[in-house]
Amino acid sequence: MADTSNIPLAVDLDGTLIRTDMMFESLARLLRRNPFALFQILWWWARGRACLKQQLARRIQIAPESLPYNEDFLAWLRSEKMAGRKLVLATASDLKMALPIAEHVGIFDEVLASDGKINLRSHNKLQALTDKFGVRGFDYAGNSSADLAVWRGSREAVVVNASPAVRRAAATCTKLGPAFCDHYRVLATARIFASELLWRSGYLVAAFAGVLLSTGFPKLSFMGFAWVAPALLLFAARGKSGGDAFRAGYVGGFAFWLASLYWLLLIPYPFFPILGWLALAGYLALFFGVWAWLAVHFEFKNSSWSGRVLWALGGAAAWVALEMLRARLLGGFPWSFLGVSQYQLVPLIQIASVTGVYGVSFLVAWFSLSLFSAGEMILRNPTRRHVWQAEIVIPMFAIVFCFVGGFFVMASAQSTDDALRVTVMQPSIPQSVIWNPDLDETGFQKFLAENELALTNQTDLLIWPESAVPEMSVENCNAISSLALKHHVWLILNGEDMITSTRATNFYNAAFLVNPQGRLTATYHKQKLVIFGEYVPLVNWLPFLKWFTPIVGAWTPGDRAVTFPITGLDQNVDQSTNVIFLGAAGKFPGTSRHQAKAGTLICFEDTFPGTARTAAQDDLDFFVNLTNDGWFGDSSEQWQHMANSVFRAVENGLPLLRCANNGVTCLINGRGGIENIFRDAKGSEYGQGFLTVKIPLLAPGQKGSATFYNQHGDWFGWGCVAVTLGLVYRRIRA
Repeated sequence: MADTSNIPLAVDLDGTLIRTDMMFESLARLLRRNPFALFQILWWWARGRACLKQQLARRIQIAPESLPYNEDFLAWLRSEKMAGRKLVLATASDLKMALPIAEHVGIFDEVLASDGKINLRSHNKLQALTDKFGVRGFDYAGNSSADLAVWRGSREAVVVNASPAVRRAAATCTKLGPAFCDHYRVLATARIFASELLWRSGYLVAAFAGVLLSTGFPKLSFMGFAWVAPALLLFAARGKSGGDAFRAGYVGGFAFWLASLYWLLLIPYPFFPILGWLALAGYLALFFGVWAWLAVHFEFKNSSWSGRVLWALGGAAAWVALEMLRARLLGGFPWSFLGVSQYQLVPLIQIASVTGVYGVSFLVAWFSLSLFSAGEMILRNPTRRHVWQAEIVIPMFAIVFCFVGGFFVMASAQSTDDALRVTVMQPSIPQSVIWNPDLDETGFQKFLAENELALTNQTDLLIWPESAVPEMSVENCNAISSLALKHHVWLILNGEDMITSTRATNFYNAAFLVNPQGRLTATYHKQKLVIFGEYVPLVNWLPFLKWFTPIVGAWTPGDRAVTFPITGLDQNVDQSTNVIFLGAAGKFPGTSRHQAKAGTLICFEDTFPGTARTAAQDDLDFFVNLTNDGWFGDSSEQWQHMANSVFRAVENGLPLLRCANNGVTCLINGRGGIENIFRDAKGSEYGQGFLTVKIPLLAPGQKGSATFYNQHGDWFGWGCVAVTLGLVYRRIRA
């Protein structure tokens, strides 16, 4: 064997001395610690790999003793060092990361590494070694195709942990020396990176929990997964520090909202939908992160059964408290509360007539956390076969109690023989057409012709969805009045309203009630505006925000609920159908003795429990929701919206009639049952047409009983807020 003691040996670090890559190790640990660092990382990477590595080295310290070394190769290096050979650690990793490793190993005479400006890789590494030792004045140990350039300038190639292809390529560059490739594994670094970032951080489990939870909502509606997903999310966060638990919860929430709100990408507008999708998901995920942090930090005596029960109850209360906050913060976004996933379990959701939707959310979260405790007890006591049963017995009893009580509530519903015949139109106008003023006139005339066909039956009330009228011009208003007068029907429609004062001119998204004489009798202004859809927040201070929205100008929110009284309902009733008809002059003689009262909710106002409850205070007979979900194509958004509506009906014990541009147009009864859904001739809920339904009306003098929730509001939700604050205070004191 030739004497190589006078030939310096340069040794690569990443993948050669160690079976991982310091840059990817650092990336994984930084992202594990702070997922938001991704944006910083992209900025550093844009400035060059050397800059990226330097910034990572400043933030991440990796203990050298924890790294996976190539032990066979390291033993050979020690023997070479004992033989008097000069060893140089030549690495593309940052100098701040390389020095601790060199000191730990204790065999290197010198360290060459990246310095924040030059990435010591490939040709740059060859240049540095050639300048120091001369052309072919050194041997080099490497492992990847990036090392081929260095081998071309070296005396001998030591191939370590490399693929057969790299070994063959190295042989074409220079003379081959010893090889240490017996333990080569494809994608070893990628597996270590994924393990660090996804598994050890809990992010993979958390993301899976988020996606799983999204399938519990429409349109898939695998509602059983909603009872499991919170437990899985907590599994990802359990046992971690506060920051790590928050980040795991945040990742789960981010995955849930990205999957659940995918339909935002279908808005026919460039760039803005992607930005809005990411921004909204990022904001809403904060609530998941906070919940994971709270649940991990609610300390009770976990060794005792009572302590675990209290912990599960506290975690469920925290979930509800955060839903209460989400419904109010920044105007509120009460979309897809956990309880909404159970909208098809009509007996169970009757509890919402007492607690609001928050009671259903509490039940689901409570059971899920109890399921988590049951899993923990099985792992702690694998030999005790029934140890898990004690953990879920109380929530199971509560669920059964709610189911049984729900059946009794449904059976006790007031019956009536009177009904109001209502026709709702679904024009299915694409959003691209709504935004095209050149098509306004022809589109509206076509819509009026469709109404003529729909009104061939006897109807008391005609309803149009949001955005059905392109413009409240004089010509269009005259056409609307003529239609109501010709067919002697009441008409509820949506359009733009303008009020001018000495101070300002305000524009409103409004609902109008037109009587059978073609006159306007009531107007309601939408109170809950869609952020970036109907107004831009903070635009006076941050005017550039208006560039990220398709809207021009801004709407003004209404300040109160308005009841639409539909009067003139005659004594005469069609005995075959029990339908009350309008008393047109000379048509149905007799004196008017009945009126119906409707409460109008525009767009996503039917997702706000408080808004619907306020509208229902005036002895209301039914709700009407006018909405245009055509922004989102034919997607699950329409079904998610409808699922939220179900709870407004249950909470107030009132029917809710949805009139949508492209679905889902339907009638929801006062117990939350979906009785009628519009489908076109092809069976699609998104198509064009109309639906005629009968809304039950109480007899004159008969008064419906208000639900407990309608009378007392969010008492349960505020109770959960109080409990959560108490537990947080207890934690701070501890």
